[in-house]
Amino acid sequence: MIAGVAASAVPVNLGEGKGAIRVKVAAIVLILLGGLLAGCGSRQAQSAPKWTLTKESEAVVADAELRGEIFKALDAAERVHTDPFISHFPVRAATVLKVNGKEEVVLGGNSEYGRPEGIHGESSLLNHVTVMYGADVTRHAVRFVAFYGQTCGGTGSCGDCRDYQIATTDYEHLLVACGQASDHTVRVRRFMDQLVCERDFPEVDGAKIPLRPGDLAKLVRLAEEARTGGVTLFTPGHNSAAAGLSWTGKTYRAAGADDAAFHYRYPVGGMLQQAATEGDYLMRAVVVAGEPGQWPAVSYRDRQYGYEVSTFNHAQGKPPILLILTDGRGSYKMTTFESALPYAFSTAAFMPDALSAFLKSHAAAKVQHP
Repeated sequence: MIAGVAASAVPVNLGEGKGAIRVKVAAIVLILLGGLLAGCGSRQAQSAPKWTLTKESEAVVADAELRGEIFKALDAAERVHTDPFISHFPVRAATVLKVNGKEEVVLGGNSEYGRPEGIHGESSLLNHVTVMYGADVTRHAVRFVAFYGQTCGGTGSCGDCRDYQIATTDYEHLLVACGQASDHTVRVRRFMDQLVCERDFPEVDGAKIPLRPGDLAKLVRLAEEARTGGVTLFTPGHNSAAAGLSWTGKTYRAAGADDAAFHYRYPVGGMLQQAATEGDYLMRAVVVAGEPGQWPAVSYRDRQYGYEVSTFNHAQGKPPILLILTDGRGSYKMTTFESALPYAFSTAAFMPDALSAFLKSHAAAKVQHP
């Protein structure tokens, strides 16, 4: 189009002398070049601005090549398709990795179904890497997960996705990037920032746990008794159980249970569901017991369940739920679900008004326990 406009602006008269023809042809060339340069300048002005790391992230990603891979992944993640028809919250993820000396881009995104259920973006991404290149590549070649969004909040993965990333990646060195489309800044954190190992839970004297001695002893007994049950067809020797005390003074317990579909029922989540079934939504303390003489593990998925319910306490002006581990030998560790699940999110953050209305409609949520 530009060439056509330029040619008509300076017509060439073949009847004139050669010198005049050369001058006019030169003028045409200059106009064409000017148009092309203007066109290049226009395209450059219209192109999306380049990604830039936040100041805090520059030290996390010092390697220029890795920065380029993160930016490339973010460009690719922008085009990811998702289906979050329940939450309406798209999670677009991508990574760049080298396989047999060749750079590969892999994508992932969230989709939702059921009441609700969801395939989350980072789990989708890592599963795609495994499907395309194998579990060993996922374990050793995935250096980062990059999320693309209009804005970047301060939250991390859900508990279950943390478990999956621990199981499938070199998580101790994994980076998590979030590219903010609103200003094209990129925040990068270490995945390890989202983790708190049980060995780092503070060990405490049982006498200093803010429960009546009888309540603590009862919770320990209930958890240890529950552990003798459950279903361990695929998890022999790894079963744990939880017991909880609500602010109404009632107690609940549950053990882990596996099944052939690998839809494991976690003990904390199971116990909290029992309490909710009775309309008991505000919990005071949860005790988890495992193999006698050993500290039990608390999965991040179970921490997510506990964190969610602990936000109910916050909404009602009560302290966080106490998360207590027992080794079955009279030793204890104590923390909260908030401390055990850094950068967590919950319904309270997404739907505070709905949560407040829900709790107000349930009288049991208002009952105090001395």
